[in-house]
Amino acid sequence: MKPARSSWVVIAAASLLTGCAASPELVSCLDPNRRVAVELTGYKVKPAPKPKEGEKPGKPGRQNVTMTVQIQGSTAWDVGSAVLKKEGQAELDAMVKEVNSGAGKDTRPTNVEVVIVTGHNDRLEERSHAGLSEQRAKVVTDYLVSKGISSKVIFWEGRGSRDPVAVTKFCDA
Repeated sequence: MKPARSSWVVIAAASLLTGCAASPELVSCLDPNRRVAVELTGYKVKPAPKPKEGEKPGKPGRQNVTMTVQIQGSTAWDVGSAVLKKEGQAELDAMVKEVNSGAGKDTRPTNVEVVIVTGHNDRLEERSHAGLSEQRAKVVTDYLVSKGISSKVIFWEGRGSRDPVAVTKFCDA
């Protein structure tokens, strides 16, 4: 039995669309959506103010700290992969270094209270790699734990292709 002519049209259209979906232009267009966002909150201890003559010493204070890092794009993730590349690791290392030894002249460490890790993937990956955003978030979580951040303060989730990053060029998928 021969397939109907409309079946051939559907097959041809599917082949064409599949080729377009994997085009390098489209993959690079969706690059910002292949990401993991890390938001860390904590505090630094402020030294107690020096007491004036005849006064009791003051108590140390607290300075709240929030750090946000985006590990995104082809420098951090290959399409369809949850393997964190060296460039992505370097971004996380910089954040961990700042947590442990401060930044600039402020060398006080940060006491980490909460870390929220949110994995994302682009629309093309969503179609063919179920659970990829969760895998990426888990990889980043494991990496942070390996660098000394307590697993007790880290919460992670995968958002899939929800919450896309606005791109500045035309992206059609």
